[in-house]
Amino acid sequence: MEKVVPFMALAYIIAGVGILIMNITSVPAVFVLIVKSAFTPMAGVGGFAGATVRDAIRFGIARGLYSNDAGTGYGIIAHAAGKTDHPVRQSSWGWGEVFLDTIVVCTVTAFSILLTNSYIEYPDITSAQLTTMAFKMAYGQIGSTIMALAITVFAWTTIIGMYYSCSKSVNYAFGDTIWNKRFTPVYMVYFLIPALIFYNIKADLLWAFTDVLSAAYVIITLVFIYAKRKEIMRLFNDFWDRFIPALERGEKPAKVSFETIEKDKN
Repeated sequence: MEKVVPFMALAYIIAGVGILIMNITSVPAVFVLIVKSAFTPMAGVGGFAGATVRDAIRFGIARGLYSNDAGTGYGIIAHAAGKTDHPVRQSSWGWGEVFLDTIVVCTVTAFSILLTNSYIEYPDITSAQLTTMAFKMAYGQIGSTIMALAITVFAWTTIIGMYYSCSKSVNYAFGDTIWNKRFTPVYMVYFLIPALIFYNIKADLLWAFTDVLSAAYVIITLVFIYAKRKEIMRLFNDFWDRFIPALERGEKPAKVSFETIEKDKN
């Protein structure tokens, strides 16, 4: 994932920027369309027909959460695996994936769809198919081939990432015990069965499941943050008040982990 995802993301962004350049004269109109549609009810076309401002906000938040996993807790597990001298330093990079994934990649997707008018030309399709048609309209058959490859790689790495995150939760729940070794294979089967059986599930039903699960994950994460709020703020203050000043003085403070802070002897 570390090697593949950056390459595919960069290729996708470059291809999307290419569509923008090819339709540069239409960019101002697309900006106006986006702003206007965000604040006024719209009749809409395609899969978003009859949408209102409330719908735009509701689906925007839901798809945004799905896109970058902000608030769902997945980022916690991913960042926890990072090698760093202080957890606050690692968490300070949390904005990066949200910005790149949603602000950059999703904006490229939106402009690709709007600039090519694929949502008008193909009103009966939604989700990734709509983006695929946008690339096909811009680049021909090679465009749809690029999108098919990108979607395959992104889906594959997402499955790997989800498995890793959830398996770490299983490991944490059972700890270093024999039960951990027994339940890890059980969880592996449990994780793979839906991927094999529901690979062709209808998009609307899949989105409904995703929205419910995302909401549940956000609630769980908020509970976790509230329960650990004192430790989180203690780490935050330790990083800026003790750790960074020590580095600036040329000292070498010991590495800090969650719930372990070296007391300032001064």
